[in-house]
Amino acid sequence: MPVTPANLPALSGFTLRPPCPALAPFVQGFWWLKSASGAGLPLQMLHPDGGSGLIFNFAEPLLFDGHSLAPPALVSAPVLTSTRLELGPTVDLLGVRFLPGMGSAFLGMGLNELAGFAPQALPGLDLNALADALAFIATDKQQGLLEHWLLARLGKAPVPKPAVQQLLAAITRHQGQRNLAELMAPIPLSQRQLERQFKQQVGLTAKQFSRIQRVALVRQDLKQGLALLDTALARGFSDQAHFIHDFKAVIGITPGQYLAKARRRDKDQP
Repeated sequence: MPVTPANLPALSGFTLRPPCPALAPFVQGFWWLKSASGAGLPLQMLHPDGGSGLIFNFAEPLLFDGHSLAPPALVSAPVLTSTRLELGPTVDLLGVRFLPGMGSAFLGMGLNELAGFAPQALPGLDLNALADALAFIATDKQQGLLEHWLLARLGKAPVPKPAVQQLLAAITRHQGQRNLAELMAPIPLSQRQLERQFKQQVGLTAKQFSRIQRVALVRQDLKQGLALLDTALARGFSDQAHFIHDFKAVIGITPGQYLAKARRRDKDQP
């Protein structure tokens, strides 16, 4: 259950568009966020989904977990925990979100070599020049330019490893709830080889990716009003302590705190 820019709150100025068919196996979507209200937008929590992406910023610096980042092009690597994004009074962002394990096809390196939300020195990529080109064309032309650039990169990329794709699909299909040893058993690679290839292509271990998927599912349960204990039992957690530990490790707060915040937010909305 991916958590993508599509799951941001209903903000004025936010747009999400699907990729062209050739990029659909690799790209979740393209998104824009624009605001010139002068008042700034609410703090956004970006929850991990195992994916990666590019962010182009045509306005003021962004604050990720309190760290100011001003470059026009940022690489969003897979992360293990939720990230706080603070937006200034003027916002003009464009992003592309890659499906889990697919960012390496465009970035030219294993995702395990990247870190967080930051400018990255990637061999053969001049992302700042791409950002400049995007900044000087109309918004309705930006996706076409970015897709052209991505397709050119894709033509030079190695084919994703079948064993990794098989394990990725299995974890996603079961939403992180199946035992990893069972999912790995049919794959004709040693566990060590599979784990090494998985981390290189996805940027996370299979265990970390599985946890992120499972916690994303739990978040949806809580948002739909399920009780904490019911959610823990339904998602196969062995005990409440394990449930709380995994949730807090990813989201940064306990399930109870998350549920209380969600209820306050719903109450405050008109």
